[in-house]
Amino acid sequence: MDERLRYYVDMLNENEISIRNNAGCILSKLCEKILHFPDEKTYRIIYLNDPDVIEKLLPASGAMECLFEIGFIEDGDRLCLPKTALLKKLETLQKLLSSIKLESNITNLDQRQTIAKATGSSVELSSIENKFFNRIIEQFYNVMRYEDHDLQEKAKKVIPVVQLEIKTMERLRKFQKDMKCALLNKEMKSDSSLKEDLVSSIDLFLMELLHWFKYDFFQWIDSPLCTHCSMECSYESVRPSSDPKCSRIEVHRCNTCNAITEFPRYTDPEVLLTSRCGRCGEWANLFTLLCRSLNYDARLVYDVTDHLWTEVWSVTENRWIHVDPCENIIDQPLMYERGWHKKLSYILAYSRDEVQDVTWRYTRNQIDVMARRKKCSEENLLDLLQTLNEKRQNSVSYSMARKQYVIKRRLRELVGMLNFPNIPNNYDDNNYRERTTGSYAWRMARGEVDQHNVNKNYIWDISKGGKSFILQYFIVRNVYKVIYSDGYILEQKSDWQEGVNCVEGGIFHKTENDWKAKTTVFHGANISWEVEGFFPSIKKENTSVVIPICTCDNFATEKLKGATKLNITVKLSGGKGDLAWQHAQLFRESLNNTEKPSMTITIKLNNHKN
Repeated sequence: MDERLRYYVDMLNENEISIRNNAGCILSKLCEKILHFPDEKTYRIIYLNDPDVIEKLLPASGAMECLFEIGFIEDGDRLCLPKTALLKKLETLQKLLSSIKLESNITNLDQRQTIAKATGSSVELSSIENKFFNRIIEQFYNVMRYEDHDLQEKAKKVIPVVQLEIKTMERLRKFQKDMKCALLNKEMKSDSSLKEDLVSSIDLFLMELLHWFKYDFFQWIDSPLCTHCSMECSYESVRPSSDPKCSRIEVHRCNTCNAITEFPRYTDPEVLLTSRCGRCGEWANLFTLLCRSLNYDARLVYDVTDHLWTEVWSVTENRWIHVDPCENIIDQPLMYERGWHKKLSYILAYSRDEVQDVTWRYTRNQIDVMARRKKCSEENLLDLLQTLNEKRQNSVSYSMARKQYVIKRRLRELVGMLNFPNIPNNYDDNNYRERTTGSYAWRMARGEVDQHNVNKNYIWDISKGGKSFILQYFIVRNVYKVIYSDGYILEQKSDWQEGVNCVEGGIFHKTENDWKAKTTVFHGANISWEVEGFFPSIKKENTSVVIPICTCDNFATEKLKGATKLNITVKLSGGKGDLAWQHAQLFRESLNNTEKPSMTITIKLNNHKN
């Protein structure tokens, strides 16, 4: 057996018990991971500014010597184990470490020490409280995976940054146009308020990133397709996984051929970059990594009632923004309580800086939530979070400037969660539908401010079309076209608002990707289009208007002879319950029907002379 390695392990054994156990268990775990996954680059790299290195390996005599002896070499701010290193040395070190009495699980040891320090007592906690605290501590360390520079670079490569930047600029231009319209319609007080409420391109880019992630990159999996016949499977059972990158393996059975298909629930975001599928845990995990790779201050949010999402710090808004990648939803924190009817209790946010109890951002029923918080005492939870935060922010690699910034930000966040609006308990659909937090500009940019009164006063000129005027609106592409009968395009306008004469009430353009439909909806409103350019000297015959709407098939009339102007007004009203917004809508259409017009207005003129 390697005598030098034995000598260094003997040095390690001479340390104080806690120091020896901490360092020995880290070394043992490292050997185990590399031996099980020899081709995995992640396990062959140790960053010198890692808290475990600073707090557990460096204080232990013999620990760093063991690393160098098994083949690790210095590489800037990290240690690397080359591919040429002999794995036999790792096996030897593992055997030597097993000969001394180490705690079998460094995580459990560290967790017990942290919990004892936080609660100020060595008294055993209840099994429920202990399990809950262990979960918090484990996740507190897991999120540091997002700070791996190599992993961030790998994540950044999958993001179509240029494409998203172009879409961001398009969104920004539309936003600026909408803001000007709002100002003209006196929905904003003055030009000064317009400047104060400007949304940055960074915030708008986040919206585009979220949309791309949801609809172009990641896939939701309830049950995987059969690996044998590609038919649907059903969940059967779950079993543990020996892979540290995987929390468990679900077993699904094919409904057709009865074959077994496994669905590994990966927790390592690097694996998810390749697999690109999963449920809410995988979605939030990877999306948080992507945000960090783009230098957003992001944190992973865990709701103990079984849901995860992301929060991103908005410099413009000066607050944390709720982002749910599964739902393509931004800044609707009350969605879970009011929309999903979840019985919330504990919601915790984890980042490179801290762990924070953010439950109160996501509820308006504080009394009910407090009654459900039975996993631990509030005092012990607060002490644990404070202990963890101090531990991270007092580490050697953490700057004092960053610490002061995070503390100020945390105080601002806590104050924000305490200032609840006086909202009644019997919320109606309108209270839930439209956002009440965030600046006007932020809500306008995301299309969440209803266009109550839009007076574009746009008039379509029939004289451009000769004998036949054909106006079409394509809801899926959100574009108007004026065409000849042979299909030649005379005029084209983007955005439904640009072609209307006026709007009264609230109408907005809504995309329901999960329903495969696109709609222009609201509970009660009028929308009008206007056409003129008829010549009094010209005889008008068989003039007709066709308006396809949800409540009938086609409407046609020939009672417009002698008219010089045509005004088409559609009134929307009615609707109750959770789906009320679907009961007052125009032009519901499949997203696949990009070339199908949702509205066609055809006017034919007899005896027309060019």
